[in-house]
Amino acid sequence: MATSFLKNIKSLSAFFLRTKLLRKKVPLLASFKLLYQCNLSCRVCPYHLRKNEESSCISFDAAIKVLDQLKNIGCQIVVFEGGEPLLWKDGKHSFSDLVLYAKEAFMCIAVTTNGTFSLDIPADIVWVSIDGTKKTHDRLRSNSFDRLIENIKKTSHNKVFVHFTANKENHHDMESLFVALAKINTVKGITLQLVYPYKQGEDDLSLSYEERKAVIKKTIKLKKTGIPVLNSVSRLNAMIDNRWKCHDGILINVDPDASITSGCYVKNRGEVYCKDCGFTPVAEASGALDLRPGSILAGWKIFLKSY
Repeated sequence: MATSFLKNIKSLSAFFLRTKLLRKKVPLLASFKLLYQCNLSCRVCPYHLRKNEESSCISFDAAIKVLDQLKNIGCQIVVFEGGEPLLWKDGKHSFSDLVLYAKEAFMCIAVTTNGTFSLDIPADIVWVSIDGTKKTHDRLRSNSFDRLIENIKKTSHNKVFVHFTANKENHHDMESLFVALAKINTVKGITLQLVYPYKQGEDDLSLSYEERKAVIKKTIKLKKTGIPVLNSVSRLNAMIDNRWKCHDGILINVDPDASITSGCYVKNRGEVYCKDCGFTPVAEASGALDLRPGSILAGWKIFLKSY
């Protein structure tokens, strides 16, 4: 464990040396969409709508080639996404095979899942998306609440986080949900994101400015009471009116057709509306690059801390 920690510190130090001192454009984090297929049809997600596209699921060989490319350009963190990434397979190869290959090349491998499958997978971090208490979540996410809570409670994985995307229908559930999650010992932290208007049928879920501000202020209040919110206070406040400096050069996106796009998470996935950005992980990564203490601490708790 100590050897791995020191190796990760060395990798991050090299990244900051190249980006801050040598002024090189190096991606820190890759969001890697393996497929668009999903076993749910969630209101807030536009990707399952693309499940019938010709290149809607990457092959094992193509995924390995992309991972090698990401390693060669200096990427440190890979987050596997979908659709539902735990559904991914190609012949004899399973999702775990991809994770194990990637773990040999990168500092950290994470996965974002809907939680309806076993969470005992070899990824370093498992993020489970929960969008409200039972009634609200089931309405937004295909009646999946009971299954995901059961899987969270019975997992032996030591680094499970919950990801909550606030929207017009669920933001009133936030406090009661966060309090309940804080009582589940397998949940090591909670991250907040704000719904993004992809304008693909989910426009009615967008938050008004006042709702957005209220959600963020409530999240900060809950964090200060001891709820394990991992977002930094500084970057949460910055998200109210999105007047923070975005270093989108540290991001790189991979889609199921094996295409690689540098920059904003939304590029090639929808229209980019910076004023409506709800992607708090980008704000934190940008803050860390600017050496903001809160963002650096948030990064440590998520990617480096042992639980």
